[in-house]
Amino acid sequence: MRILIGYNGTEFARAAIEDLTRAGMPVEARAAVVTVTESCFPTVDPRFAEDFAIEGASQVRALFPAWEVTTQTCEGAPIREIVTAADTFRPDLIVLGEPNNNLFLGPVSQGLLTDNSSALRIARKPEAQPNDRPPRLLVGFDGSDGARLAIETIAKRNWPDGTVVRLLSIDNTGVLGTIGRLSPQMRAAAVGAGFASHWAETLASRALKLLSDRGIDATIDLVSGHPQDALTDAAAEWNADCIFVGPHSAGNSFERYLLGSVSAAVAARAHCTVEVVR
Repeated sequence: MRILIGYNGTEFARAAIEDLTRAGMPVEARAAVVTVTESCFPTVDPRFAEDFAIEGASQVRALFPAWEVTTQTCEGAPIREIVTAADTFRPDLIVLGEPNNNLFLGPVSQGLLTDNSSALRIARKPEAQPNDRPPRLLVGFDGSDGARLAIETIAKRNWPDGTVVRLLSIDNTGVLGTIGRLSPQMRAAAVGAGFASHWAETLASRALKLLSDRGIDATIDLVSGHPQDALTDAAAEWNADCIFVGPHSAGNSFERYLLGSVSAAVAARAHCTVEVVR
């Protein structure tokens, strides 16, 4: 596995590296720590760019001793430089840190959602959850190829015993509110909810089996609402460590924009890490 880590020495960047210990990472991997300096509104003083990159690489090596870790420093627009570095390194995953309680994503995270083909992990520093608790992973699941890809991504990783995955099937079309109109036999709210719940379980049966076969405890819940609100609310209520979001598609610029808008809303509002799979 190849992981590219954007590092600028802030507490958010350090937290993003620490967050990898709860991301199911492999024992062996290749990691590139990239530090970018820019002339306008610089976060990193160019004189200390190499020191920051070495600092980030040392943190990675301390947590993952078997990883092959390299450093890279560059000057320019952070989005462009990280995309360029990704084009050369070809990472499976790009990792960035973001502050907690933001209304909007930072420009680099937002830009990488739409101008990058690698999976993107937008990490946050945990607020309350203990580090020794097994990870809790929340997945937006609608049966699409993107949702299945999110499940496959989780299934391929190395999670500690006790890891729990909660699939969230979200009705944002009003189906649950109108299901009783489809048939007189389904007018009772309990019957309608039961039908919808059974439908969600059937839709997710293969995903649940895949996770179960990997020894991961997985369940599915059905809720109504807008996807970004339902996911962030459920993550906060459940105290999730990470929300996994799978794209419906990423074929053209408009589709990537739509992907970015939903994912950015989830990533900006969530109090936990968000990973967008590709």
